[in-house]
Amino acid sequence: MHLNQMHSHHVERISRLRVAKLWSIATILVVGLAGLIHLSLIREHFAEQFVYGLVFTALAIFQLNLALMLAVRPGPRIYRVGIWGSGLIVLVYVVTRLIPLPGASAPEEVDALGIAATGLELVAVLLLAVALPEPETSRTPRGAPLWRGLGGAVVFAPLWLILTGVVQWTSEVYTAPLTWAGTESWTALTPLLVGSPLPHVWLAAPWWSLPAALALAILVGLNLWLSTRMLSAGLVSCKGRRARGLLLLPAGLAAPVCCSASTPLLALLGVPLFLGVMAAPFAALLSVVLLSLSLVFLHVRFMRGGRGACTPGDHRMVLPDSHTGEETEQGDAAIVPGNHPGRRIS
Repeated sequence: MHLNQMHSHHVERISRLRVAKLWSIATILVVGLAGLIHLSLIREHFAEQFVYGLVFTALAIFQLNLALMLAVRPGPRIYRVGIWGSGLIVLVYVVTRLIPLPGASAPEEVDALGIAATGLELVAVLLLAVALPEPETSRTPRGAPLWRGLGGAVVFAPLWLILTGVVQWTSEVYTAPLTWAGTESWTALTPLLVGSPLPHVWLAAPWWSLPAALALAILVGLNLWLSTRMLSAGLVSCKGRRARGLLLLPAGLAAPVCCSASTPLLALLGVPLFLGVMAAPFAALLSVVLLSLSLVFLHVRFMRGGRGACTPGDHRMVLPDSHTGEETEQGDAAIVPGNHPGRRIS
């Protein structure tokens, strides 16, 4: 029986090492390819403006060095640098496609290479977030669930409105008050609330968009609040919470990503504009359904006490001390999703 158990641990360890190697290779390739794309765009942006060229040079150097460090010396610190760095690059890309840069008259154009690089950055964030080891202890302040839920809701609502094109930046300053247009008919676009609530800000909100933004923001906030409560109670792992938080983005942003009438990606892909207009409210409804299902799942698991959950520092993730004769594997030798550096892999 003891030999069978040792053989089972050995087979499982080999399987984990294979997964770790594939995970490591995939992460390095994704980060390195994003760096090569930015490297290919350096000359073009130097021709546009010297500062833009310097920015793209820094991005390429950062991503290529990150890929090198992931191959040579991976570890939690490198993973965190990659997560925050890649996430910041994605944020800057989105902002510069919505708001003109200083000295520019219009936002930057959306092109295939930019979308490819941003997609690779998002994949890198996901891979590195899953690979980030569990903390040995998880101390969450008492007010963290509430504040994280409120913060997520407050950030998500304007982000959704901007990405769907409901709120747009304009180079001109308009003084038009908010009024309803197209009230004689009900379609996916009308009635439409239009006007300029702030200088350089133009609002064009179909009848369904503002209630959808409010509902989605509330659902995102409740998901973050409940998942943080479960983390504080030890009912869910940090890795599980990170993965669930990342899944909130595609679930909540289905409308702006796939069907928004203002998204330049539609024109780039050759999708007729009217299809995006017609499908946008249904995509928002899909987001509501997905986020509601996520919230129900969390609530059921919370009420059941998180049976089977792997809590941070769970002893079940480590081989018993009696197996001291087995070879140990260092967690910093490869990217092992959720593994602790220096802990035995069972």
